[in-house]
Amino acid sequence: MPKFSFTADKIADTLTPGRTTSANGTLSASSPTAARKAVERGLRSRGYEPIGDITITQK
Repeated sequence: MPKFSFTADKIADTLTPGRTTSANGTLSASSPTAARKAVERGLRSRGYEPIGDITITQK
């Protein structure tokens, strides 16, 4: 399975309204679309909402 890196430029902390941050990392996924969906799902499960661009690049 291909590896992808991601950068989420701006994510909102849903537990602390008004606070934003960014995130980056790597993951394995079948396609760039699957990687983006996995990143969005992972952020939301941790209490963050993507409000900016999420960049996905294959490693």
